[in-house]
Amino acid sequence: MRTVPLLVLASLITLAAPSAVADELPYPPGQSIQQLEGLKTVLVLPDALDPERPASFVVILHGSGGTATGMAGSFAGWAKDNYVVCAPKAQDMTWEPDDLKRVLRICAHLKASLPIDAKKVHVVGFSNGGWNLHPLAFDEDLRPCSATWVAAGFRGGQVPKWAKTELGALAMAGSEDANCRSARDTVTVLRNKVRNVEVQVQQGLGHKYPRELVGYHKWWMDVQDGRLMPGDDRAYPWSEDLDAGIATQAQVKKKGGVLVWLYTQKDAESEVARHIQRTALFDAEVRFLGKQLACVKLDVTEDTSALERLGVKTVPALVVLDKKGKVKKTYEGEFKVKKLARTLRGVAPVRTMPK
Repeated sequence: MRTVPLLVLASLITLAAPSAVADELPYPPGQSIQQLEGLKTVLVLPDALDPERPASFVVILHGSGGTATGMAGSFAGWAKDNYVVCAPKAQDMTWEPDDLKRVLRICAHLKASLPIDAKKVHVVGFSNGGWNLHPLAFDEDLRPCSATWVAAGFRGGQVPKWAKTELGALAMAGSEDANCRSARDTVTVLRNKVRNVEVQVQQGLGHKYPRELVGYHKWWMDVQDGRLMPGDDRAYPWSEDLDAGIATQAQVKKKGGVLVWLYTQKDAESEVARHIQRTALFDAEVRFLGKQLACVKLDVTEDTSALERLGVKTVPALVVLDKKGKVKKTYEGEFKVKKLARTLRGVAPVRTMPK
């Protein structure tokens, strides 16, 4: 791996602008070890950074006694999906305020010297790195679109106003981890203060990185990043059989219903689809209510029969049915998530979210 000499802060103004071509970039493709702001830093760059397609950026803080190389290795495969991966090493065993200031300067430097999309920045912290993630997560200049606390949580504190519309938050932990309670509490602490927040728990795991959740984490970050994957949602128990979904609800004694998501493969370029996938389906109340129903997703790229059957004129769309399969409400185009939640409350067996 190649090493680039120490960069001083004053050099930032002279480094290549994001429009630089790949062979003019200050760091090589693939994995390399750099000395940045006095911190050993592992970088992983895509093979072909393209100024016409700015990359996403993820910075990872290791746990107590952890290594930059180990954390970078966990995310190195993301480079092929146009992520620039940055894993700095604290000066000592744990993260101190001075280290975090250095990391913020490293982030500012990389954003200035590489073709990185400033709106697609992600921060991740494991264990001690998670307990010290908030200075990055809520930094006014970095303004990440997502923050992930792993085997840790956010204890509380001031959250900037911009986070309510710009930041997605995720906490992950093992069920046997002493920090699992803090991970769960992160949802309560950040609810209504960030764009969306949730917790994912790997059963039977102690204080380790929850490897079984890596796939979910990557998908979640892609969505926070604004990447649209038509029909790809890993938070709801989706099936692809509308009649079967209706049939299961017909057997329900109390309230019940069906949540239908209609989409086409062209939705990857749709702002409405982004609203559905990144905002509506991520809303905490919508998830709580919707997951109680039969959840059906239908790709109508070629077979459009479901559109006529459900009275849908444009896609993407969400349709709420009652337990007998009668359409309660159709949501096409931009819509208010609160209205969707209200419709779901009318058919969900349990209407009130637990505290």
